[in-house]
Parts: sequence; C-alpha cells; structure tokens
Amino acid sequence: MTSINNSKQFNFNLAHLFYAVAMADKKIEVSEKKKIVTIVEKNWITNTANNKEEIYETIRNLISDGITSETAFNQFKNYVKANNTIFTPELSKKIIKSCHSICESFASKNKSELILLAHLHKLLLNTNA
Repeated sequence: MTSINNSKQFNFNLAHLFYAVAMADKKIEVSEKKKIVTIVEKNWITNTANNKEEIYETIRNLISDGITSETAFNQFKNYVKANNTIFTPELSKKIIKSCHSICESFASKNKSELILLAHLHKLLLNTNA
C-alpha cells in the first residue's frame, strides 16, 4: 500500500470519487453505501491512519450538502491533475476496481455510471501516460 493512503487530502478526494460514482444516477442506494464501506474496509485502511473515518465523514458531508456527482468528480479530477505523480498504474487500477465494485452493487452498471467510469479511465490513463 502506498504512503499516499495516509494523506488526509488523498482520503478527502477519494471520498469525493466514491460519492460521485455512487451518486452518478442522482441517488445513492443502501447497497452502494454498504459497498463503499466494504471497499474502504478491505482496500483503503492503513495501520497508521484513521483514513476510514476521514472517508466516511467526507461522504456524509457530501450527502448532507446535496453535492452533485459532477461536482464531486470534478473535485477528484482537479486533485489528480494537481498531484498526477502519485497516481501510479498500481494505484490507478486499485481506484478503478473500487469504483467498478460500487457501480455493480446495485442493479449492475447504468448509463450514468458507465459514462463516469469512462471519464475516470481516461483521467487515470492520461495521468499514467
């Protein structure tokens, strides 16, 4: 696991991405929330940081503030562009895999989610080029 996972800024922006994916169809289903918890617990917790709570708190705030999927994705996109050197192929694959899992948690992938995933692939592949 990369040291970037200890960064509050990384966790804040990763939460924006997970929220954007879950909110792509303008609502977050219970199964999507549960999948985010599972993914964070399984793939994004480090032994040295309480990043789990940082991610959850950010997502709760995004829900509470009624932030759109597009706004949340743009936050993540701007972070990637400003910090492109940290997005190694390994980290990018892990992020993409996590997002696909969120999309598949409720009735498979819909059109909105597929479009967002395509933008994510393009963003991370261009970063790694």
